[in-house]
Amino acid sequence: MNLTKKWLSGLMAAVLLLTPLSAVQAKSLVPDVTVLQTAGAEQMEAGNDSGHPEVDLDQLTDAGEPTAEQVPQAKDENQAAVSSAVQETQFRNLAAGLPYEWSEAPEASHPDDGYKLTDGKYGALDMNDPAWVGHLRGKTREVVFDLGEEKSIGKITANFFQDFPTNSILVPLSVSMYVSDDKENWGLLSHNATQLLWGEGPPRHETFEWDGSRDGIKGGNTDGKLAYARYVKVTFFMHPTQWEYIDEIEIMGMDGKVDGAVKVPAEQPRFLEPGEATAGIRNLNLLYNGHYANGLGDWKKERIIPNISYVNKDGEPVDWLYDGVLYLGIASPAGRDFGLGQTNLDDWKWYLDKTFAATGDMQQLNEAAKEVGAKLKQPDHQVKVVLMIPNPGESLTDFGDIDGSGSLNFNDSVVGKEKASENRGKAVQWWLDQTRQRWQDANYSNLELVGMYWMPEQIDISESGPDIARMVSDKVHAMNMKVFWIPHSWAYKMFMWKDVGFDAAALQPNYFFGGMDSDRLDDATNTAKRYGMGNEVEFDDGMLTDPVLRERFIEYLDSGVRSGLMQNGFRAHYQGNNAVYNLGVSKDPSLRLMYDWLYQYLNGTYAMDSSPAPETMSELVQR
Repeated sequence: MNLTKKWLSGLMAAVLLLTPLSAVQAKSLVPDVTVLQTAGAEQMEAGNDSGHPEVDLDQLTDAGEPTAEQVPQAKDENQAAVSSAVQETQFRNLAAGLPYEWSEAPEASHPDDGYKLTDGKYGALDMNDPAWVGHLRGKTREVVFDLGEEKSIGKITANFFQDFPTNSILVPLSVSMYVSDDKENWGLLSHNATQLLWGEGPPRHETFEWDGSRDGIKGGNTDGKLAYARYVKVTFFMHPTQWEYIDEIEIMGMDGKVDGAVKVPAEQPRFLEPGEATAGIRNLNLLYNGHYANGLGDWKKERIIPNISYVNKDGEPVDWLYDGVLYLGIASPAGRDFGLGQTNLDDWKWYLDKTFAATGDMQQLNEAAKEVGAKLKQPDHQVKVVLMIPNPGESLTDFGDIDGSGSLNFNDSVVGKEKASENRGKAVQWWLDQTRQRWQDANYSNLELVGMYWMPEQIDISESGPDIARMVSDKVHAMNMKVFWIPHSWAYKMFMWKDVGFDAAALQPNYFFGGMDSDRLDDATNTAKRYGMGNEVEFDDGMLTDPVLRERFIEYLDSGVRSGLMQNGFRAHYQGNNAVYNLGVSKDPSLRLMYDWLYQYLNGTYAMDSSPAPETMSELVQR
């Protein structure tokens, strides 16, 4: 077992299971290989030509739009729907026979002659069908179409193939669709998540679709159902090790500008910036305080000081370091995982008792902040704190009794969806009430509780997944705090983070842990910008002894400079259990230098390819 995470025993070759992943799995070398079937193979073969499983993921469109039941059915809306249906009968495929531009050429073994996506030839459920265009590994792919002039666009479809594990081919995790007037500035139509999901099964295909009459236009607060534009871009997320096959993209619409067609305002991809949404936090330091046999989940003042302040070679604070601390636990003493919906009331009480004990983790943080503040002549300085919310999950039938009314049951199949949802809400509210009461009782002098962190690292694939996330957000906001979230690289429906009410999100690149190409960092920053997130900076104690890991750490810093993350973005920082402390107190100049560079990075002064000696660092401290 790693000091902070339970690492997988080896490099698993295939595919991420779209079930809840805790940090235990997300910090692995590559996506895990467990399999999920959303519908049986027999069902897929027996009458679902598109390969879509017969499941209803919360009755949401992929863009997170409300269902018909949630929208007032006014008479004029019905009339508009009729008008839209008439228009659709007049649509033609505007892309038919057009050339297009790839951001990255397909693999030579499954090439594209420049027209395979628009020649009208759909691939059979056979990887050797020449209609399929194949891409392998690497960054998100983009394909751009020039319609020649501005036209009215009502629907876009992109067709993909899945044949796993036999031929290592997966559909994309998500597909996004955009329009533009100049091929440089793009307006969003929709983000679309796979409904087929990743998993074993017979060959199947999935069509990702934006239908303006159903989905509306996601970007720019635009009410229209038809987009008026010249250029169309389709992007699809790549798995880090597997193939993705695509054949046809259709752009359905009409020539010219028809009634109801609208311009879609362009939105520049950008990082989430520190500010009101992040409660003012720029750099959030993750301190794991769950159960560890070696005791590294127990934080003491001396160990915290180099985590919240920049210390000199004598261990004396000379400046602040991280401006926010996230306390979170992975495992309880019983070995149950707080992120996977395994923990019960006894586990939750254990964590709260440990964290808020008179000499517990939170008090140790307060003592550290008080001591540093005194030495920096800032005695009133308060460190901003975020605390985890465990995932109640959807399977427990005997969570425990929080109020004398009986043990809570979170299992839909046992007590019904409505009761299970109510019980999950009661458990989360109990956690929040306990946190607030214990915080108030402790009256910490140098800490400010500003937010709560939602432990699951993706939107759950179940029907209730988005609703659970929204429920959590609503309850945290009712306490006037922010909701923080750190999804892993392959998180399902990560683009919905604002739709479910999260305030601050930082995407994990997961590059540090191996098994991925170096362009993973670039793709992670681009994805974060596309969804308006920040990024996580990742390192751990392995870099103390492994020069390869030290180089990866430097790659993260360099990437932050190139992408603008260091200058402008919100960052979470995963450090394992003890890397920052060990680097800060190290007498090895090469390790101490990593701590010095980290300090520079956190303050926006790190420069690529620079190597200041540790003794010169005092000149860089902002007094």
